[in-house]
Amino acid sequence: PQAAMKLARTSREKIYTGVCPVEEKNKIKLIKTQEEQLQIRQGTVAQLFEYYLKDLDIDSKKSFYQVKSIYQRDIAPSIGPLIANTVTDDQLADIIATIAERGANRLANITRSYLHAAFEFGMSCNKSPRWRLNQDIPLFNLAINPAKNTKKTKNGDKVGEHFIAKEDINTLWNTIGVTAMSPDCAFAIKFLISTGQRVTEVLEAPWSEFNKKDLLWTIPSKRRKSTQKNTPARTLIVPLTPFHIELLDEIKKLSGKSPFLFPSQKSPSSPRTTDSLNQAVSRFCKPQGSSKRENFTKFTPRDIRRTWKTIAGSIKIDLELRNRIQGHAFTDVGSINYDRYDYLDEKRGGMETWINWLSNEVKPKNN
Repeated sequence: PQAAMKLARTSREKIYTGVCPVEEKNKIKLIKTQEEQLQIRQGTVAQLFEYYLKDLDIDSKKSFYQVKSIYQRDIAPSIGPLIANTVTDDQLADIIATIAERGANRLANITRSYLHAAFEFGMSCNKSPRWRLNQDIPLFNLAINPAKNTKKTKNGDKVGEHFIAKEDINTLWNTIGVTAMSPDCAFAIKFLISTGQRVTEVLEAPWSEFNKKDLLWTIPSKRRKSTQKNTPARTLIVPLTPFHIELLDEIKKLSGKSPFLFPSQKSPSSPRTTDSLNQAVSRFCKPQGSSKRENFTKFTPRDIRRTWKTIAGSIKIDLELRNRIQGHAFTDVGSINYDRYDYLDEKRGGMETWINWLSNEVKPKNN
């Protein structure tokens, strides 16, 4: 009774001051409902990367597949279910340190940069014209970027110096896919050696880029690495030879109906990741378990591009032509603003010189 009398007295006082108890109750209920809805819409790290990946995909960013792979392997198991705005810099530092502990310093720094980019996306996406009116995207409510205070791994961005020696090319070519390494990874290595292109450009290549009739591989600008700030890379036309076509025919037997030359084993609709090829090469260089195969001089898939450049120079393919075949940017004013000649004939001649050397070099030694 006393509680009821107190409630009645409070209600009368509110009415005297112009406040309707029923309206106030409804208002409080509405505020509580809104707060609950906001809490429900609090985005997790998994959702943050879901929409960050969608954003990359819309822009056809070449980093899409690597971000997806790194997230699934190294980020999701640790912080995927967490509310994004509760993640701390210590948690992110642990992820980076764990990767570095595996000896993958460069991958640790790449992961750090993608974490930073994803949380930066979360801070601004709700104000972006692309996402602001999207009712499905969560509210990440990030006041700070937790990746900002993490540190890069030392030597993670060290410029590579390794390359495969001429005399080792035969051993590599005739061992991978036979006594070591899965056939698809072996063909990826062989295609890297035979074309001199970047690892991601090869692994993420769709069949639609190849014109077997005209012996051409056209890599669109959106798939190429830009070496100049705010300047997109140009489309690169890579001349092919019958040697390349034979490789492509063998690769097709393994890729099946996938749109990619080197599909992911988990999802044929996606390309193989650089990490999986890195691991395959690492196991090749240092045999595991009871294998009696001899160690091979340590290298990574990225070193093959440097190997191509080095050996191609040693067989008298001049530097400018090597740069044009590999699609290196020419930074002089004439090249940037005026020169639109494709140098295809010159590049074709250079590639034929390379393949003549390579096809002779990789013949089994006992023949």
